[in-house]
Amino acid sequence: MGLLFLCSPIICYGEETMGESNFDAANDLTSRYARKEILDGKTTSLEKKKDEVYLTFPFDKRPYMSFSGFVLNGPTNVYSGFIETIFYRDKIKIKDMYYEKNPVKTDKIGIYSTDLCFISEEDVVYHYKNIPYLVSSDKPTIFFSKVHYNKENETVSGEIKMPSSKNTYQIELFYTDNDDYHYQEGVADKSGQFNIELSREGLEGKMYLRASDGLGNYADACDIIDQKSTTYSVPTEALETIKKSHKVVKDAPKQTSRFVIILALIFGIFILILVLLRVRVIIKRHKRDKKIKNAENN
Repeated sequence: MGLLFLCSPIICYGEETMGESNFDAANDLTSRYARKEILDGKTTSLEKKKDEVYLTFPFDKRPYMSFSGFVLNGPTNVYSGFIETIFYRDKIKIKDMYYEKNPVKTDKIGIYSTDLCFISEEDVVYHYKNIPYLVSSDKPTIFFSKVHYNKENETVSGEIKMPSSKNTYQIELFYTDNDDYHYQEGVADKSGQFNIELSREGLEGKMYLRASDGLGNYADACDIIDQKSTTYSVPTEALETIKKSHKVVKDAPKQTSRFVIILALIFGIFILILVLLRVRVIIKRHKRDKKIKNAENN
């Protein structure tokens, strides 16, 4: 795709802010659907100004899609993922690429957005806003704690231990018994339980599971080697981290409630002061009118 150079200060510039989608609700968007959608360039708006082209990706409406992937605390000046996705999505062959705004940061996992400036092989300058990228953990954060393959009922069920997430946890079942690529998906519930009904015949030792939330949390592959129920130990440190993440989410509504109560008290005091001032004005007016009447009578 071509070599990438340092950012040109004339065309593009970097800023230290970090764009994160404000979409904050769990949904059942599967990773397979997201992979298909990311290559559909119809969702990108396009505007031409003079000799340059301005593109915008609807980041807030597509919060679980990403053009490129990075690793927590890993290198940031890696453009190959963006170049490849834009080539397949928008049919643009890129010669040079730079960060124009919100340069990639890898200090925390999640999906964020950046603005890119690049030059095509036809020497057309493009400005691409709100391009999403994924920062994944540098180690597994999800753990399979129990897996059961029931050949008679044609199901694979189990449990995962997972940290709190804005998205649902996707369970992927891969078949490796022939050359054809085949897999299917399921969703873990809030307690981490999942159940997948097989869409084809499964063979012990020829299937494995993966899990992720599409926001940087993932599990190592788990092989299904026999029909019995298998229990896996989860590192104590990992369990403590997972527990803390759920505790933070539970404590958040309490903090919000306290803020609402404090705000309500301040508002109530403000209203009370206004009422007292109004009563004071009425009393003064009443006394003044009384004095005027007494003066007129005299």
